[in-house]
Amino acid sequence: MSELKLTIDMLPKGAWNNDLSRTLPKKDWDTLREHCYKKANKKCQICGYETDELDAHEIWEFNKTNQTQTLKDIIGICTKCHGVKHFRNSIRLGYGNQAKAHFLHINKCSEMEFANHLNKSLIEYEELNKVYRWKMIVDLNQFGGKNIKINSKCTPLIIDPYKNIMWNKLTYSDIKDLFQITKNDNLIGAPKIISIKVDNYQGKITINSNFTDKIEWFLDDKLIKTKYNIVGNFSTELKVDDLNGKQLHFKLTNQNGYIISKNFVLEKISN
Repeated sequence: MSELKLTIDMLPKGAWNNDLSRTLPKKDWDTLREHCYKKANKKCQICGYETDELDAHEIWEFNKTNQTQTLKDIIGICTKCHGVKHFRNSIRLGYGNQAKAHFLHINKCSEMEFANHLNKSLIEYEELNKVYRWKMIVDLNQFGGKNIKINSKCTPLIIDPYKNIMWNKLTYSDIKDLFQITKNDNLIGAPKIISIKVDNYQGKITINSNFTDKIEWFLDDKLIKTKYNIVGNFSTELKVDDLNGKQLHFKLTNQNGYIISKNFVLEKISN
C-alpha cells in the first residue's frame, strides 16, 4: 500500500482527557486554533479544500514503552477529513459511510486498502489501551502558544475490591461478605447495590443502587463528599482526580439501615 494522505487516528482511552481542546482554558485553546488557521490559510492541510470553517486537529505520537504522548502538530482540516480522523466517532454519529467514502476519495485507494488500514488502526488502538495514564510531552511555543502552560493532572489508579463481581447473581451470603451492613436478618428496605463500575481510563467510580437516600465518600476515613437522592434508582459517580490519599470507601444510607463498602486503594502514578 502506498503512503496514505488521509489516515484514521484512534486516540487511546487513557488519553481522551488529555487533548488540549479540553485541558486548556478556552482563551488559550483559541490562541492555538487561530495560529493553526493562519498557517492553513483557509485550506484543509490534508485535502486542500478551501473553506472558512476549518477544525483544529491535534496530532499525537504515542510511545507505549515510555508511556508518553508527544504533540507533533496542530493542523487545520476540513470537517470531512476530521470525520475520517475520528472514524469511530463518525460511526457512532451515523456518518461512517460518508467518512469511508471520503477516505477512499482522498487516498484514491481500494476498499481492501481501507479495510487493511482500519484493521491496523484498531489493533494499534487496543494495544495502546493497555496504558491507563499517558505522560504529556508538549512544547506549545512552536504552535503559537508562547507562555501557555498545561496544568498537570494527577489521577491515581483505582484498585477495585469488587472487580469481576456478577452483581445480578449475588446471594445474601455474598453481600454480607462484600459489605458491612446493618444487623438485619435480611436487606428488606436497606440500600441495595445494583452495580459498581471502576473506569481507570477516566479515573472514576460509578455506583448504581436502589432504596438509597444518600451516599457518603470517605478518603482515609475522612468524609470528602455527600450526595443525596430524592426517589428511585440512584446512579452517582466520583472522580479521583487529584485525590491525595490511599484508601477510599463509600456508605449508602436510608432510614432503615446502611451499607459500607470495602476500600478502593488509590495508587499514585509516578511520571
